[in-house]
Formats: sequence, structure tokens, C-alpha cells
Amino acid sequence: MKTDARVRYTKMRIREAFLQCLRKKPVNKVTVKELCQLAEINRATFYTHYADPFDLLEKLEEESLEAMRAVLSRRETRGGNLLPHILEGMKEPESSYALLASPNGDPGFAARIIELYQEYLAPSVASSLPNASELQQKAAYRFLAGGCGSVVSQWMEDGMQTPAHALADELQVMCERFLLAYSDTIKRTEQNADQA
Repeated sequence: MKTDARVRYTKMRIREAFLQCLRKKPVNKVTVKELCQLAEINRATFYTHYADPFDLLEKLEEESLEAMRAVLSRRETRGGNLLPHILEGMKEPESSYALLASPNGDPGFAARIIELYQEYLAPSVASSLPNASELQQKAAYRFLAGGCGSVVSQWMEDGMQTPAHALADELQVMCERFLLAYSDTIKRTEQNADQA
């Protein structure tokens, strides 16, 4: 079912007002009254679409992640390292990604973006750990996603001074080194078990 043009326009106005507020203050200080004034709508209209500013934040994050999933799933993008492009997009001053992941929005959103990127790379994680059980592969996966997300969050908190490509290269090196070391550890554990 297609969304009515008026509904799309209203949601766009609400979202623009919300992002405008996030540039100035944290989400927990954003009020529905303020959003309605900026978007030039009434409260009933806001509540037709969103429960509160936190619901709006969550829906914007989900839509952003869905858009990234679409990019990551395109055949023409497979095989290349998309992390620099994702980080560059987050670095844009007017980027909704940067605002959503900022301390005013949801600092954990950066970790969700990296987790999505790591999911895209799951097959390469699995191939880097051929002797690992499914549980070990999942653990490595979560470890990498959490660590990369934390690094990206810190990068954002520090004002994104490091160029996105440099950060992406460093994260790639760290991930590759971890996977190599973890793979070696799994092999040694198996060898020790065989000898026992």
C-alpha cells in the first residue's frame, strides 16, 4: 500500500524538525510541543505517526539501516570495502546518520551501523575461520562488530578528526589480525585436544 503524499510530506516535516532539534540538544530534551511547532503540525498529527521523540529516533534509525542494507545487498557493491563510504557518509555535517549517532541522538547507533556492515562481511569471517564452530564464528563476529562500533563511536565523540579512509583501513587491519590470531588459537586448541 502506497503512502499518501500528504502523509509522506508530514513525516518529512516532522523528521526535519527532529533533526534540527538534535543539532542543538539531546533527544531526551526534545519535546513533542517543540517538534509540532517546528513542523507546523498539531499534536494529534504527531501522535498519529510516532509515540514520542524516542519512537521517532528509533524509526529513523531503522529506516537508515534499511537503506544501508539495500546498498550492501546490491550486486555491484559486493567485493569492495564499503566501510570508508559508510564512515564518510557519517562524517557529512548534515548527515542524518551523524546526527542519529551523535551524543544528542543514540551513540549506540554507530555500533548498529558497524554491526550491519559486519553482517555483510559474515561470509568472509566464516571463510577466515574454517576450523571454527558456528558458535566460535558468531562470537568472533560479535566481538568484531562491538569493537568496531566502539571505535567508530569514539571517533564520532572526538569530532571525526581522523579521515574516514584512514579509520576504515585501521579497522580492517585490526579485524584481519584478530581473525588470523583467533584462527591460529582454534587450530592450536584442536591440535592439543587431538594429542590428549
